[in-house]
Parts: sequence; structure tokens; C-alpha cells
Amino acid sequence: MDRELLKGSTPLLLLSLLSEAPMYGYQIIETVRQRTGGSYTVKEGALYPALHKLEAAEFITSYWETQQNGRERRYYAILPAGQAFLKAKKREWSQFVDMVEAFVGPRA
Repeated sequence: MDRELLKGSTPLLLLSLLSEAPMYGYQIIETVRQRTGGSYTVKEGALYPALHKLEAAEFITSYWETQQNGRERRYYAILPAGQAFLKAKKREWSQFVDMVEAFVGPRA
């Protein structure tokens, strides 16, 4: 898949996942891989800067949770402002899909 098509979609993808439940980084990477059948993978080098940007915008928060083995894991959770932003981005995405389909036709 052309990565240029996905560039502006990363916040939408991340916020959509986090709207389902809080997740830690590796869990996000694995969920994306599973849902796309391996056709798209999020690299750590792209994931964490995107998460930090969403956190700086106050769309998500992060917190540490101690696991049973004593190790700590950083979780990310969506905030109300992130929910509102996600709603707007979903509306924008639907308009984009409709516009593209007007030229190329509906999905095969």
C-alpha cells in the first residue's frame, strides 16, 4: 500500500483504536497488523512520535501500569477532546471517501 495515502490518517487510526480501549505501544502495533492482515504495519519510529503529538494536543493521556511480572507498561487513553477530534476526523474521512468514489467509483 502506498504510504503517502496513509500519512494524514495516522491520528484517525490511533484515536479510533484508543476509543475502543486504552492500549500500550506494542499492543497498538499488533492490533494494526492483525486488522490489516499484515498489509500495514506501524513502526515504533512513527508510532511514538504520533502518540506524543496527540498527547501534547491533549487528545490522549498516558499512564504507567505495573504488570504481574513487576514490569511497568505505558498505556495510552483517549480524552474527551480526542473523542471530539475523532468525530470530526471521521466526518472528514467520510467526505473524502465520497469525493474519491465520485471519480474512481465505489470499492470493488
